[in-house]
Amino acid sequence: MEKVKINIVNPKLNYHNIDNEFSIVRFTTSENYIPFGAQFIDAFSQNIKAKSVVFENGRSLYTLFTKAELEKINLRAEIDKIEGAEVLTFSVLKNREIQQIPIHLLVQLLINSLSSPENHRLRFNNLTGKLFLYNESLFERRKFKDDRLITKIPAIEFKVHSDLNLELRITTFTSLLLKTKLDFSRKSLHKYAKYTYSHATKSMRRIIDGENFDAKDVFIIKQEPRKKTVIPFLDFNELDSFQESKMGFMAETLEKVEDKLNVCLQLAFKEASVKNTFRTADQNQQDINSIISQTKKTVHIINAVGETAEDYIEVFQDTLKTVLPTTKTTISGNHKKQALNIRLVHNKHYYDKNGIQDKYDSSLINTQHLTIEDFKYNNTSAVKAVLKELLIKNDIVKKQVSIIDWPQYNFTNDFVFGIKDYEQFIFLKITPSGKMQFEVKEQTLFNQSEFDDLISIFEEDSTVEGVVKNHLGHINVIKRTGLYTIPNFKEIYGQLKAENKNENFKISDVKRWLSDTDIEEKHKKHYQTIFNNWDEEFISKSNLLKIIDHRSVKKKLSKHVFEKTGIVVKSYMRDKTKYDLMDSNLDIHSYSENGKLFYYVGTIGDGMRTKIGRASKIREISGFSDAPIFFDEMLPLMNVDFVRYGDLTVIPFPFKYLREWARISHKEQI
Repeated sequence: MEKVKINIVNPKLNYHNIDNEFSIVRFTTSENYIPFGAQFIDAFSQNIKAKSVVFENGRSLYTLFTKAELEKINLRAEIDKIEGAEVLTFSVLKNREIQQIPIHLLVQLLINSLSSPENHRLRFNNLTGKLFLYNESLFERRKFKDDRLITKIPAIEFKVHSDLNLELRITTFTSLLLKTKLDFSRKSLHKYAKYTYSHATKSMRRIIDGENFDAKDVFIIKQEPRKKTVIPFLDFNELDSFQESKMGFMAETLEKVEDKLNVCLQLAFKEASVKNTFRTADQNQQDINSIISQTKKTVHIINAVGETAEDYIEVFQDTLKTVLPTTKTTISGNHKKQALNIRLVHNKHYYDKNGIQDKYDSSLINTQHLTIEDFKYNNTSAVKAVLKELLIKNDIVKKQVSIIDWPQYNFTNDFVFGIKDYEQFIFLKITPSGKMQFEVKEQTLFNQSEFDDLISIFEEDSTVEGVVKNHLGHINVIKRTGLYTIPNFKEIYGQLKAENKNENFKISDVKRWLSDTDIEEKHKKHYQTIFNNWDEEFISKSNLLKIIDHRSVKKKLSKHVFEKTGIVVKSYMRDKTKYDLMDSNLDIHSYSENGKLFYYVGTIGDGMRTKIGRASKIREISGFSDAPIFFDEMLPLMNVDFVRYGDLTVIPFPFKYLREWARISHKEQI
């Protein structure tokens, strides 16, 4: 049975070796908590030169030293140098006491001790008891006078939680060069911890009180308003892009753990047996032009901007003709109730800046608003996304699923979907023919007892995303978890490193490989001629790849060379091998554990890209009041691309109707 790796680490700790290799010192305060919080921990770790520090909360922190380092330090004298440290006591832990440290803290303490090797792109930084990883190629630089200075340092916090859930959390250190662009309305600048980056050691450290630095050398953990640091989950286009992805950070870190900590710590990931796999396909989705033609509605562009919008409208019309060659398009300044309306306005920033009332009008039915500042009017994918939003709104008005052929799912009974939104409980019933009925706090869809139960479901657990009820009255509850699936990053990393390796081949070998490779004769003759005239005995891998410019030939030759020699000339991970390497992040899967169903939705496997932006988050399905699990029937309802345009939706698409209906209803009540 196929297995899937999950981000729960399964550590194997050798306490004997830990005790032999290191000294672990526990510091405890006589107060209720560590004095001065994070500032104290950073000052403390910098002063005593610990190999690593870990602190979660409460009255204790743990430090790691090599045996030789600790012998050189007078801990009491060093501690007394720190203001407020007189409340601290410490003890060097014996083997039995080390075994009593919570496992996640001991694992984190050991991993925090990793140092940055020379000539290595990935850097390790233990700050405030946390491990931050960063890659200099991701640093943001902006020009100030004649210099390009670092303005942002994106980092990954490598965090092991108490349930051994491994989180890779993005954190952004922003330079005070951008101080005027940051919002300090909720928290003033002086309350932020300040850090500085050393170009010599390529590391960050806390700025201690009394130290003074220029603004260009001071960083705080904060992001510019309306901006977000994005690090993709996985990018296997090439070695550099992989190392700049979360799985690249993971691969390099765990490689370092294996290399430096193997005698003390071995890490593996929890595995689960896959129950069902639903391969994605688009045969159940009509093209957008056909669906809109069936509505028998025109697409109407509303110009709420004036003359400024005319050029945008012209471009927009050309794109609409490409996407909707058979659909009539009209333009005016007014809303048309019977049309699919696209209303052009300025963005919020424009109206705020100019003191003008925002023309966005949520009360208009069958209307999608586009801003002239932000929308890409010549992008067909973006335009299709807008049209699909309009179709969803039209379905809500008509109370009939039409964006997809609901009867093709072959449901023979009604399903009810429920969410909590704006402090209301909202339900949607869909019949086998696709007819929809929305209700708010009504007991016609649930009896009084069931209704009270549903309210308790949502109010007692903030991770609940929705419920589904079948015709037998059984209720399945959808919950978020902190879990995500793990691809075979070690193999991907290995292949990309092998591909990136500088190698030279004998020309005689290249000619023999070409001769033995199953390619068209005309290609053989073309490339054999080139290599027959090659003046040198050897050719580098990079030159070979430049000369073999036909994709099919390059792929077949690379496969042949690998089979004969084990040498990776060029890796091809988007073909069938993708299911061996990263099926955990492709299509739709489920597994069962402890009487519950878990499922995860990845990117579309067929024709996938080399970059996967997000992790495949795992969701938990439980039967309320011991109800049986029927949610496997819902998996096909995530095989649509009109909720997360270009990607599959992560919960059944009827919840999109529910959220949109709730938004419209809420606006009507205001």
